[in-house]
Amino acid sequence: MQIKKLFIFTLLIAGLAACGSKEMKNAPAFTFKNIEGKKQSLADFKGKYVLLHFWTTACRSCRKDFPKIEEYYSEIKGKEFELVAINVGEDLKASEKFQKKFQLSFPMLGDVQGVTEDLYQLEAFPTNIFIAPDGKIIRTIVGPVIDKNQVEVVINQHKKKG
Repeated sequence: MQIKKLFIFTLLIAGLAACGSKEMKNAPAFTFKNIEGKKQSLADFKGKYVLLHFWTTACRSCRKDFPKIEEYYSEIKGKEFELVAINVGEDLKASEKFQKKFQLSFPMLGDVQGVTEDLYQLEAFPTNIFIAPDGKIIRTIVGPVIDKNQVEVVINQHKKKG
């Protein structure tokens, strides 16, 4: 029984170490067009906490979560935080349609060629990647982030470490 506990503990530590190795690396740079047709890059948001929300129209959760995301974004957007939705592998018209349908106010960019799948090692949608003001990735959450408390916890945890 003792060996089994030690084995489970070792697996847990190894898993945490593996998760930690992905964190705190520089976020890969990108430049995409927004729904207005203007180019925006990750560097445009430097100095803020940024939540990159990667999505596709085929993702059911992505479609149903946009109103909840807009709700918390409208409460916490500002000089310290920005949310950027990146539609992966689809035409900008898809993002524009969602922006109008859900009256979204956060920046929506189109990764038409789908390059962020490799850049950010995306395995599922939605994937949310938190980036610190210095440009380092601090947390990745596969699945929805639909609550402002989730965002605030990630930001506050990072501030406490710094």
